[in-house]
Amino acid sequence: MARLRRIILPSTITPEGMFVNSMESLGYDAAHQQAEYIFRTVLPACGMTVREGQIQLCHAMLDSLYNKEVALCDAGVGLGKTYAYLIACLLWQWQRPREQWRPVVISTASVTLQDALQQQYIPFLSNVLIQYGYIGEPVHAVLRKGKERFACDARLQERRIQIAQRGEAFARRAALLRAADRYLDLDRVAGLSRYDRRHICVPDRCDRQCGAWDSCRYRQYVRASNGPTITIQICNHNYLLADALHRQKGWKPLLRDYQALVIDEAHSLPDAAQQMATRRLSGQKLTQLAKRLARAHHPYAAQQVQAQTRALAAACNSNAPAEGKPRRAFAITEASAAALAGMQKVVTQILEREHTRLPRPLQNQLAETKELAGQFVRPDDSMIRYIEMAGNGASFSFCAVPRDLPGQLYDLLWKREKPAILTSGTLAAGGDFTPIRRQMGLCSGAAVQTVQVPSPFDYTRNAMLYFPPHPGIGDYSKEAQNERVAGQIERLARSAGGHTLVLFTSYDQMGHVYEKLEGRLPYPVFKAARGGQRFVEQFKQCPNAVLLAGGPCWEGVDFPGDMVSLLVIVRLPFPVPDPVREARRERYPDLHSYIQAEIVPEMQQKLRQGFGRAIRTESDSCAVAILDPRAAPDGRYHRTVLDSLPAGIPIMMETSDIQTFLRAHKSPDYFLPNHSSRKQKAEER
Repeated sequence: MARLRRIILPSTITPEGMFVNSMESLGYDAAHQQAEYIFRTVLPACGMTVREGQIQLCHAMLDSLYNKEVALCDAGVGLGKTYAYLIACLLWQWQRPREQWRPVVISTASVTLQDALQQQYIPFLSNVLIQYGYIGEPVHAVLRKGKERFACDARLQERRIQIAQRGEAFARRAALLRAADRYLDLDRVAGLSRYDRRHICVPDRCDRQCGAWDSCRYRQYVRASNGPTITIQICNHNYLLADALHRQKGWKPLLRDYQALVIDEAHSLPDAAQQMATRRLSGQKLTQLAKRLARAHHPYAAQQVQAQTRALAAACNSNAPAEGKPRRAFAITEASAAALAGMQKVVTQILEREHTRLPRPLQNQLAETKELAGQFVRPDDSMIRYIEMAGNGASFSFCAVPRDLPGQLYDLLWKREKPAILTSGTLAAGGDFTPIRRQMGLCSGAAVQTVQVPSPFDYTRNAMLYFPPHPGIGDYSKEAQNERVAGQIERLARSAGGHTLVLFTSYDQMGHVYEKLEGRLPYPVFKAARGGQRFVEQFKQCPNAVLLAGGPCWEGVDFPGDMVSLLVIVRLPFPVPDPVREARRERYPDLHSYIQAEIVPEMQQKLRQGFGRAIRTESDSCAVAILDPRAAPDGRYHRTVLDSLPAGIPIMMETSDIQTFLRAHKSPDYFLPNHSSRKQKAEER
């Protein structure tokens, strides 16, 4: 399809010439004109800043919608990409006759962004557009989630009665269940245990004979979500992919049919696709199957499944991976083949013997187990197979991932030829979109446009990069390296007066460094291990603390202002080798080609995500220290690192440079103890 030519009229056009009734058809040129007026006049009148990059991004998104393309939009931190795609989608929707309207789907990777869209961005924009006469009624958005996220009224009532009978000792759990009575969405009930969630959530299949059928809040929610007034459907990547799979198989869709797709935090989509596509035969699920058979009064069948599960565990443990390596390539041994064949035979016998007496859910689970066991016994070059183990072999999973994941992603999402906007701050690796296009299945078969708009923040003035001197020849044992890192962090944190976020790629190293830092700094030191959100919040409440973190803190967490004035990246975030990446390596002629095409771009994307924690607003300033010797000016990946970060950031090599930089950018009381608290009190006075 030929690309439409964009015509942008001067921003001095009067409002009367720009407004179009939402019931009328809005053409391509008028949509671009309105985008100009909204960003240059309407939103600034409501307190927002005019950002040229944001306007450029919105125009590119409008182009892709009108041309039915897939747009890969790399949007720098602070650009305002959310408003760019919301306005582009609304303007594009208005060009359609009302009877042909379909909602837009916005898919995200994080609950935080989903909540912000529904509770902040969309209501604010809706009110502004109503105020300026663009629309006559609010923009309606609905959050779509899986059944397990919602309360079943009948099961909730049954659980509340059970807990009430246990007396005062269970008063807290009773209070949480009463809260679930107020909120249909279980994610809004903080503190609810997994056990209680599992017992009160909406089941996979609802019984029409249920006494709460007519008044069921979940059924009312689903009806409203599919109603004609819904303009925007919000979901996560897994829910989007599950809906696409339902459509591909001819099942009932999970989402109402939509006319355009926005994927925010799009860099996470390939991982979500791999997670969805992975087939697993795990010891945990087999144990649960045996328990369900026993509860359904099939004790002999339960014993058979338990016996074969133990045989599988023994076969896995015979070649258990070394400590610290939870995954290994799949290899059919005589023991594992015999155990898998035995499981397949046992499940077949149970289905034949107990078929008429088994509940349908149990029949389905047994049939799936039989299929999976057979899949791992038979040779299949289309799958990447491996064993995942943890807890010294106590937990095992036989895993199978399709080799052509990009092809599957193309079939699920892009083959339908609906316009799509994929946006993130880390889609391009070193300015190159080729790696992400390859991962997304967008190298051929779909019309794609790419746009990269840099952050509006002044990194050359408000940021600096620090690389420590090369450690030289010495002790390279883990103990010595951890001590060296702890010493570097201590010196850097002292130079910054605290206010330090340290990002690790290894939780094990983080734990050892934390132990070595204890008592060595005059500031509070927190360690956010897996699930350590509580320590992140404590860090945010302290005026000048130090936080050691990994995992989720590399992206999606905001530390604005003086909260983080020094960001320390301990090691370059190269991906951990696993069987799926090893299988990709086979496509390249040599190891160097594989590293440059696959591993380095993935590291650059992760590094950009971590770097994005440094500056979150126009007024922020932050020093960034990268301790990995490979990133230093004489290191192998120095140029690669600089290519992945904003251009022109000053580079320093002395620890004292950090203090000099911060003194030039911070207020005089920055280095005083509890400066943030004092400043807040002064502002309150």
